[in-house]
Amino acid sequence: MSSVERIICYSAKGMPGQRLEKVGLMKDCGMHGDYHGTGGDRQITLISQKAKDWMESQETKGLCFAKFHENIVIQDIILDDLSQQARLKIGEVVLELSPIRKKCFPELCELDQSRSECLLVQEVRFAKVITGGDIAVGMEIVVCGG
Repeated sequence: MSSVERIICYSAKGMPGQRLEKVGLMKDCGMHGDYHGTGGDRQITLISQKAKDWMESQETKGLCFAKFHENIVIQDIILDDLSQQARLKIGEVVLELSPIRKKCFPELCELDQSRSECLLVQEVRFAKVITGGDIAVGMEIVVCGG
């Protein structure tokens, strides 16, 4: 079963994230209390647990390892396999994946310069909130039109 593994909210740029058990997502805006929650195509940042585990296992740290801030860690979904604009249903919440993907900075990234593959480009997706509501850690995620 695919599920919400972790929820992290960033109240201000440069501040550490706060792990939450439950949070509200607002239609066309994003996560309640998160500084990214201002609309657009990057309202919510998703990452797979596979990519999080990979990041922790790497000896060479990529540029984005410290700069990247996810909102939701997802268990048992390969985000790279989902189509552009696939939808994820978490309880009553519906998220639509953005066609915009995480970009790489090869000229600045030690990981890229060592010719190592970076899972962040594949396993990070941005989403917008189509239907708002509350989500919690452990809730099932259903892929719709993926």
